Amino acid sequence: MTLEGMQELIDKVNKLGKQGESIKKKALDKASALVKDTMEKKAPRSKLNKKHMADNINTSDILKKNGVDYIEIGPSKGDNSEFFYSKFSEFGTSKQPAQHWAEKSVLENKKKINDIIAEELMRGLEEIDK
Repeated sequence: MTLEGMQELIDKVNKLGKQGESIKKKALDKASALVKDTMEKKAPRSKLNKKHMADNINTSDILKKNGVDYIEIGPSKGDNSEFFYSKFSEFGTSKQPAQHWAEKSVLENKKKINDIIAEELMRGLEEIDK
């Protein structure tokens, strides 16, 4: 199987219907696990003996925007969970500068994320072609 690029690969998977959705889910789950692991290592931790936000990084289900599938990982500005304060360390406040530990986790893994997604999409297509 020869493919020119990522878009051609995604288009081919999208044409598979339910099988394609399953392939995309595996790819996104594997890539998001890498990012989540990096975030857990980079997230600030309290020295107190309590639950840490680093041990409670949120991962969404697969979302879609403008025809693109994605997963949200880490703090969001609208977070009201028990670990809502993670958004303050990530985005900053009027009194605390942003640390961007979640954003850095994504940026430093950008190539690996793309490689994982491409590999998983290819693997899924190859399994269907068997």
